[in-house]
This record gives sequence, C-alpha cells and structure tokens, in this order.
Amino acid sequence: MAPRASALMDSLRAFGYDMATALADLVDNSLAASAGEVRVEFSTDEGAAWVAVIDDGDGMTETELHEAVRFGGSGPMAVRLTSDLGRFGLGLKTASLSQCRMLTVLSRTPSGLACRTWDIDLVRAADDWRVRIVADDEAVNIAQKVGFVKVGTMVLWRHLDHAGEGAVLARRLGQSRSRLRMWFHRYIARGRLRLVVGGHVLTAWDPFCRQHVATQDLGTERLEAGGQVRVTPYVLPHPSRLSEAEIKDGAGPRGWNAQQGFYVYRGDRMVSAGGWLGLPEMVIAPQTRLARIEVSMEPASDHVWQVDVRKSRVHPPAALEEDLAKLAAAARAASVSVFRRRVAAATGRQGRDHELTFGWTQERRHGTSRYLVNRQHPVVQSALAGGARAQVEAVLRLVERTLPIGVIAIEAENDQGRIAQAAMEGVDEAEARADLAAMLAALPKDAPGRDAAIRALGSVEPFNRFPDLVAEIVGQTSLGDSR
Repeated sequence: MAPRASALMDSLRAFGYDMATALADLVDNSLAASAGEVRVEFSTDEGAAWVAVIDDGDGMTETELHEAVRFGGSGPMAVRLTSDLGRFGLGLKTASLSQCRMLTVLSRTPSGLACRTWDIDLVRAADDWRVRIVADDEAVNIAQKVGFVKVGTMVLWRHLDHAGEGAVLARRLGQSRSRLRMWFHRYIARGRLRLVVGGHVLTAWDPFCRQHVATQDLGTERLEAGGQVRVTPYVLPHPSRLSEAEIKDGAGPRGWNAQQGFYVYRGDRMVSAGGWLGLPEMVIAPQTRLARIEVSMEPASDHVWQVDVRKSRVHPPAALEEDLAKLAAAARAASVSVFRRRVAAATGRQGRDHELTFGWTQERRHGTSRYLVNRQHPVVQSALAGGARAQVEAVLRLVERTLPIGVIAIEAENDQGRIAQAAMEGVDEAEARADLAAMLAALPKDAPGRDAAIRALGSVEPFNRFPDLVAEIVGQTSLGDSR
C-alpha cells in the first residue's frame, strides 16, 4: 500500500535539520556534481524571503533531475562514486523541506535548462506526489538576480516557514558559516571548494591547530573496520601559547570544552565534530579540552559507522571501540599533562631542577586551599626588612584574606580559554620596565645584601622572564650609584 503523500511529506520535514546541516547537505550534492564554487544567496524580506544555493557543477538533464527530486533516489545500497557524498537519496529533499514549504531546483547543462518544484501546499491539497516541471516567473527572476546563467544547479527555498524571515533568517545564515567552514575545511584548504555565504568567502577552520609549533601530533594509527580507518590524536597548545585571535578561532563553533574529542571524516567531509562517541568513561571535562582526534574513514564504510541522514552523527563500529578508547585515553592524558605542567609553572611546584621563587604560595588545610604572599621572595623580604614591617605585614594579610578565590573559580569555569597567568605575563615592555625598576629599587641599599638579592633574582618570578631588561636596569642603577 502506497503511503499518503501529505502525511509522509510532513513527516520527512522532521528529520532534525537546522539551517547549517541543511545547507551542508546541498553543498554535498554540489561537490558530487564536481562543483568548484558554491554560493548561498538570500533575501530576508518579510513575506518574500528566499534562500538560493548556486553551484558551477555539471548540472542535470531532465531525466537526472527527475530522479534527483524523487524521495529515496537510488537508495543507500546503490554503488556510488567515492566523490559522491550522498547515501540515502533523501538529503536534497528532506534538508530543503525542513526549512521551507516550496523547493525549486533549476539545473542547466549544455543541452538546456530543467526544473522541478515540490510545493507542500500542492501535495497536501491533492494528497498526491505532484511535482511541477516548469519554472515559475518568481524563480526565473531570482535566478537572474543571483547570476545563475551558466552550467550548474540552483536550489531555491521559498515560503520559509521553518527557516524564518528578516533578522531571524539573517542570524541563522550568519551562524551557519562557522560550521560550514568546519565541515568542509579539507575541501576549502586544498582549493577544491570556494564556499561563499551571503558574500562572505569562507576560510578553512582546522580543528587541530596543526600550524602551531606547540601542537602535539601523537602519531597515526591505521585500523580496519569495513575499510581502512586512520586515527591521529592531537593535543592543542595551552591557551597561554595562543594569541587572543587564536584562542577565539580555536574554540570553534561550540567553544573549547564542547569541541574536544573525535572528528570523524567520511572521505574529506567531516561528519562528526567533537564529543567522545559514547565511549565508556569518556566525558567532556575542562582539563581534557585540548585533546582532539582525527578519524578518517572511507566513504563506502559509512553504513558501518551508522552515519545518519543529516551526516552529522556517527556511531563507531563495535570492533573499533577498544582501540579508539585507548587512543582517546592517551590524548586525554596528554591534555591533562599540559595543564599540570602549566599549573606547576604558575605556582612554583616544579622539580628541583626548575625551582623558582614565586610571589604566591599555595597552602592546603583541611581539604581546602588558600593562597599566601610568599615571604621568601627577595622583594617581599626587602619590604619587610624596612622600618614599617608591621604595616607591610598588615597589608599582605589584607590582600591574602580578601583574595576572591570563589569569584576567580567561577570565572575560570565560565571561560574555558582562561588560564592561570604567571607574573607579568602579557604586559608590554614599558609597563614591565616601570614595575621592575620599582621592585629593584626596594632591594637593600648595602652592597653585599643588594648583590646577593640581585643574584637570586635570576631564577625568581617575575625577573626570570626579563633577564636582559633586569641586567639593563641593574646596570643603570649601579652606574647611578657610582656617581
């Protein structure tokens, strides 16, 4: 018994697409048609909004287009080219109709122009699978407006009941850019795709920050599951090694915490971005956020990985779970190690070979921590050795007792890019010069005591970070004293 057209059409709209995943499905079709450029143009006019996806691919004949708009197409088990990113024969239709009530496809080949239009209201009124085969005037005018005049295909969405209009549509299209440049970053980076959304040419987003000298490549493992699978874990640099722009870009569309985990590629198309694939004891945690793992499978293996219709979620084969868990555990441990080394450097808890004297010390008592000004720091000792020791001690205790540890902890949790900074990290030279000169001026005036203190400063925070500057200031001071 044939399904009711109106009921099934409404059901097919509920596959869970959003704007970005719907557009990505259309880009997949364009790439399968050998397109080198895909443009997304739109109008946000209330009552007359539309979205058009235009490519310069091979185009489709009347027969090919008719098959392309058929629900189910050739089905998931059909033999496909490795460049074909489709599988279920549903993407073009379900992705488009998840956003609109009227889908028009215009496709041009050297032999002419073909058109098909699915109109949900027409299907519902007739309760039959009726498709229009002639382009209406509005579709023709939009095609001319966006410059669709050469060989290729234009997918046009109208009656945008789910995509929205006005500011809502503009915002959703704008938000889709970051995910599109992530999903198709291999194509973009290799010059195989020029992707333009609303006049913005998208650049590739590399989740693994491979160009940075501090990124750790933990090596590639080759596994077998319905075809070869290449797995390469990476550990990204500690945020202190990144510029503000790199921190913002490295966070990806969902932020540093959510973007940790596995990145699964079907061919060169990313189909899963972050998360731990439901592996046992693998949870998202702040200290593992630097671990990102590249997993590349062959397109023919997508049924083994249970790639869904939207190509946005996968389930690893059972035969690979143990190996993937081991590789993930190693990457997660390496991420934790990066943070531990950084904390040790920032709090002075390194090995004896790297022992430094820091301005703060941590004291554990009854299961909690408190932070005290280090009285052994040469500058602090010099201040305490002066005639106002009681007053200096009172100020130090005031600072210690009012340190807002709770507020700092909350802010650190809310801002995953925030890390403990070492003394004077990030200040410019002029500010560092002024502060260092003031601190050096507080050292003992007697020559033996001053010389001993200055020698100690070579391995003391913050002076160890500015050895040349310290030498210059000490030289200037000595010169002034000799006069």
